[in-house]
Amino acid sequence: MLENQASFSFEDLYIMFGKYALHNITNDIIINGISIDTRTLKQGNAFFAFKGENSDGHTRVKEAFEKGASVAFVSNNWYKLNEESVKDLPIVTVKNSYWGLGELANFHRNRFDCKIVAVAGSNGKTTTKEMIAAVLSTKYKVLKTYKNFNNQLGVPLMLLQLDETYDAAVIEIATDSFGEIATLSKIVAPDHAVITNINKEHLEQLIDLDGVEMEETNLFTYAKKYDIYAYINLDDERLKKYTKALEKCLTYGLNNEAFVRAKVEYNADLYPIMKTKFHEESVELRPNVIGYPGVINTLATVAIAFNMNIPTEDIKKGIENYYPDDRAGYGRLAVINQNEIKIINDTYNANPGSVSEMIKLINSFSEDTNKHIILGDMLELGENSVQEHKEIIDLAEKTTKNIYTFGSEFKKANAKYNYSEKSQILDELMKKLSKGDVILVKGSRGMKMEEVVNMILEKI
Repeated sequence: MLENQASFSFEDLYIMFGKYALHNITNDIIINGISIDTRTLKQGNAFFAFKGENSDGHTRVKEAFEKGASVAFVSNNWYKLNEESVKDLPIVTVKNSYWGLGELANFHRNRFDCKIVAVAGSNGKTTTKEMIAAVLSTKYKVLKTYKNFNNQLGVPLMLLQLDETYDAAVIEIATDSFGEIATLSKIVAPDHAVITNINKEHLEQLIDLDGVEMEETNLFTYAKKYDIYAYINLDDERLKKYTKALEKCLTYGLNNEAFVRAKVEYNADLYPIMKTKFHEESVELRPNVIGYPGVINTLATVAIAFNMNIPTEDIKKGIENYYPDDRAGYGRLAVINQNEIKIINDTYNANPGSVSEMIKLINSFSEDTNKHIILGDMLELGENSVQEHKEIIDLAEKTTKNIYTFGSEFKKANAKYNYSEKSQILDELMKKLSKGDVILVKGSRGMKMEEVVNMILEKI
């Protein structure tokens, strides 16, 4: 878990939560750092008690104090039931710990005048976030979202990393249900807002594309309300209409009307060569991310970097020095070349939109290239799940006969290509694999499809 040194006084707590939320807290209290885990709690930390599916941090409150916690944040309901057992301990009561941590993080964020970019959208958030951070780092000291710390727990923990040494931050915000983007936008209080695209995601809660658009564009609602810059992908049919609602915006895309636009060619490995234009500038960019997803992520980065006064030569340097990181095992548009076989490791996550884009990408390789598509289930699609998986298989069948799927949803959609064990996929793949082949591996995070990538690498 990320550690932080964020400091808060009695006056800070009083301003945020009011006197009736403060119990046994003296005027001289000083909080040094926030902890949500007693195993890593340090002397002077405030302890936040979170109730999860399998455990309840409220049962650790006394342990937290034994380890040196300065104060504990607990829910109002828990305190009412357990007041007698903690009546002499310094406690802050909040309606729930997510809300309390968000308030604390927003208060801390507003101490600093560093510029913050919020990145939302259905697909490509993480790559776009990483590229923006790489380019801004040519001029500024930049804080960026760590791993998948992009929800109502992770985002506040990221903001609590801020200190006076940072000039900028790039914060990824994600959603799986209505209201989360609005909540996270308020916590982050960004100066710049980009939504990568609108595509099918988390349909179990968001229902359909209209629901996804309604939820994701809460970031643009925030941008309009607080008069901050929004960056609009003109290639996205659902997003481009927001140019009419947002006066303070820059557009990007392959669309000729975009402020940041490009003419693109691809080399044999699908790496783009982009003749990019913006303002009065023209520059050739060669990003190390493949296909159209790499292009649109790059253009978003250029738009933001230009507006944050990064010189053109540094924009080019930052983009061309960025490489997708696959050190965690799962990859995001990571290309691995081994023994004349190319593996596209995009196993970080999956939804119908991102899988479709990757199938289109692999289809862009020359017709005489033998292609293999290995897919794990796309999770959280609700009652539409089987149909969405069927549509993905239909699309894959237009690209190759070499299709391998893993998971119960793909099995329901079409058992013909489905395997019950990942090792079986490897065995079947090895029967068909030859030098010069291209393999796409993708699936939702819970499917751990990077295990297939590792198995392939050990075998070839």
